[in-house]
Amino acid sequence: MVLLLIAAVPFLMAENSITVDMELYNTVLRTRDTSLNSYWAYTMAGKGAISFKSTGNKNVRADISGDIIYPDSSGIPGFILQKAYIKAKFPIFRLTIGKTRLGWGDGFVFNSGDVIFGSTSPYINLTGTELRSETTWLTSVNYPLGRFSFIEGLIVAPPVSAGLGKLQESGAGIRLYTKASGIKIETGYYFDGTDRSSYDITYTETTEALSINAFHRPYISLQGNFGPDWYLNTSLAIPEFYSTIIEFIAKDTFNISFGLFHMMEAGYDNSITLRLESVILPYFNWTEEDGEAGSYAMLIYPEVSLGLGSTISLSIRSIISPIELSAQVTTGFSWNVFEGFSLLTFVTVNAGDGNDTFAWEPSADSVDGISIMTGIKYIY
Repeated sequence: MVLLLIAAVPFLMAENSITVDMELYNTVLRTRDTSLNSYWAYTMAGKGAISFKSTGNKNVRADISGDIIYPDSSGIPGFILQKAYIKAKFPIFRLTIGKTRLGWGDGFVFNSGDVIFGSTSPYINLTGTELRSETTWLTSVNYPLGRFSFIEGLIVAPPVSAGLGKLQESGAGIRLYTKASGIKIETGYYFDGTDRSSYDITYTETTEALSINAFHRPYISLQGNFGPDWYLNTSLAIPEFYSTIIEFIAKDTFNISFGLFHMMEAGYDNSITLRLESVILPYFNWTEEDGEAGSYAMLIYPEVSLGLGSTISLSIRSIISPIELSAQVTTGFSWNVFEGFSLLTFVTVNAGDGNDTFAWEPSADSVDGISIMTGIKYIY
């Protein structure tokens, strides 16, 4: 039914832009079965992204887009609605309503200012063009305060069960954006009412599972330029009601992210892109002896991309856990052979012990240390 509605959109709209982005891959990877026996596996998979965008009205923009993915865990193709929104520009404010993503804070991989979706996890797919792309149903109103300033209010719809969501599980937030002395200053607050069954936190000498149904999430974000672009974000979560242990949970969730980004020419029609980001959770583990996978205080994301003319691109991306000395490294190659048609290759390698964040042979049933993807991408 959803596919039929999407297919009907071009006929219902007088002026629109239709884009299809197809990716098809052959993948070889080293994995493990339920008995933890390693073996090499092969699969062929793909994704088709379909987008319908309005183009006929300068004051109104709309986009309906989704992904058709094969295979999913059941081996059956699945459809994911990624975006379905309308943006309207009124004389004194701007309105956004639908399924989309708001860019609070700054960061390509790590962004402590992204208090709506959360952008601090190390477990992401480094082969994508956009590494953080989660969307949700929301309504926002943006009121300009000047040329480089605005205030924005936000309401996020709650999770749906049997067609309805509970009002107390909604989200709401506000942010202020301005500039001073060439530095972008952004600050805001998000009330996260998403229902959480439990929250494990260590305080005194024990770990207790607490039932917390809402968090207050304030954040601050700064961004500037001194040659390279730089950005700095920080946030924390404060639970409702549990005033006696707010300090412990605030420490557990307090995080800081920062980054540098620079693009430069490298000869005629060539370019080099450099990016370095990190996230720090100061009250997590700073020594390997005290921690386990995913519990360390620092992660680092370096990226180097080389563009050779307008047809060939080489890249190296990595998520590094420096305290335990483990990493996931992805190298990529793209050759734009024809207009819209590219050949792609990605090699991803995990380097770490079995109990590290990125393990060559993890101690659980999961993908092991290496995967090789070769395929094509066609945009039309």
